[in-house]
Amino acid sequence: MVNISLPVRVGVAIGSLILVGLGARWAASQAVPSEVRLPNRDQLLGFPYQLGPWKGEDEVVDEKVLQVVGAELTLNRTYRQSAERFVGLHAAVFTYTDFSLPHPPELCYGGTGWRVRRTRDVPLNLSDGTTGTIRILTLEKETGQQTATVLYCYQLAGPFAADRDAVRRLFWRYRGQKSRPPLVKVMFHLPGSDSTAEDDGLDFARRTLEKLAEMEKTW
Repeated sequence: MVNISLPVRVGVAIGSLILVGLGARWAASQAVPSEVRLPNRDQLLGFPYQLGPWKGEDEVVDEKVLQVVGAELTLNRTYRQSAERFVGLHAAVFTYTDFSLPHPPELCYGGTGWRVRRTRDVPLNLSDGTTGTIRILTLEKETGQQTATVLYCYQLAGPFAADRDAVRRLFWRYRGQKSRPPLVKVMFHLPGSDSTAEDDGLDFARRTLEKLAEMEKTW
């Protein structure tokens, strides 16, 4: 049996404590912060009512719906160019402390009588050079001939994406920081499923994401 002297044992113990401390510090530096910065309601409602040719008006949403959604704050408006050309905007602010995405529209619409006929992700470029993806859903009502086009993505202080793994990478940008901005789910609903609806949706989405990115810098 090998006898280890007391000074050696003390040195080993101290070295182990140092390694544990360094490991804890490294782990903390790699963790996404659990503290989430939340804008006040007035900041979110300061979103403009005029976006290019689109003019908006508020939509009243039942508080019970907001509780089901699980968002801290929401913005719900309808923007119009004419009686026939309009888009519904839903922006929801989430403060989940871990990486978790709210229910995607595919599930929400599926429970209200809509069927998803087509899903695809397309790139979208903002004027400041930010590039992300937005998901486009083509929907059809289970009864009748009604169709709709829905676009959505998740935005985190400017950058945005629709794919879960891409959104996770947005979270990683805040590893080691004391706090991070909230996740904003942005969704757009347009009647019809032709190319005009899709083009209008992409135009309005670009304008919305650019303005939200500008606002989120102060959150």
